[in-house]
Amino acid sequence: MLCFFELDFLFFHVKFTEAKHYHAKLVNIRKEMLMLHEKTSKLKKRALKLQQKRQKEELEREQQREKEFEREKQLTARPAKRT
Repeated sequence: MLCFFELDFLFFHVKFTEAKHYHAKLVNIRKEMLMLHEKTSKLKKRALKLQQKRQKEELEREQQREKEFEREKQLTARPAKRT
């Protein structure tokens, strides 16, 4: 039969083992959260760069359209002035 001291020791040992187990789980969760934070930060940065690139390309296309429109306007035949 186990005495109270042995029971206390076993109880302490079980609880300490559980604490180590949960501490390891928390450490793993923290590592995973840090990794996910880094990934989301990189994705946000990449998304911002892509958005800026698209906006720049759209602006360049619009400017090109305006240049072509002005060129066509200049090339359009106009009636000659009679003097």
